[in-house]
Amino acid sequence: MPGSLLNERGRVLVEFVEVRQTDAPPRPAGSISSTSWIVLVVVALFVAVVLPRLRRRKDGPQEMLGTFGASAGGAREELERLLTEIQDLSREHIARLDTKIRMLNQLLLEVDQKKRELEDLLARTGGALPAPGQLSPTPPPQKPQNPLHSQVYTLQDSGKELLDICAATGLEKGEVELILGLRQMPKN
Repeated sequence: MPGSLLNERGRVLVEFVEVRQTDAPPRPAGSISSTSWIVLVVVALFVAVVLPRLRRRKDGPQEMLGTFGASAGGAREELERLLTEIQDLSREHIARLDTKIRMLNQLLLEVDQKKRELEDLLARTGGALPAPGQLSPTPPPQKPQNPLHSQVYTLQDSGKELLDICAATGLEKGEVELILGLRQMPKN
């Protein structure tokens, strides 16, 4: 539409200039009247100022008030993706921390049991430490094995994969790996 306006206005201006020139007395060749200069300046200003604004309105984004356009939609999707990723990572870290807490609690129970065994041994010896040669060569009493550890060992011995063991016991992958690693540690 701006192009058709320009064509019509340009034609009107050209006709106006032609009419003004035919009404005016003849001028020497190569001279331009002052009104022609004014018309040329007005046309140049119209082309330089008004037409770009009309094109911007026509070509520019037609957004509703209160919306942010397509570029904001992409940013919103990116933010939602990042939020989901952060939530997944936090769940994973919480699971790892829970696993470590369970392991530490198990170690605390074992330490408490060893402490009780040592206190019993000290009580039997009368509070004094026996001489190194006086200690009996009898093997230390077998510590009761954790039933969960026994279940993990049994599942591994039956040929189950790590993830199958996790599913059967309800333990995390790291916990099962730790239990299986404890089995392979040399006994002191």
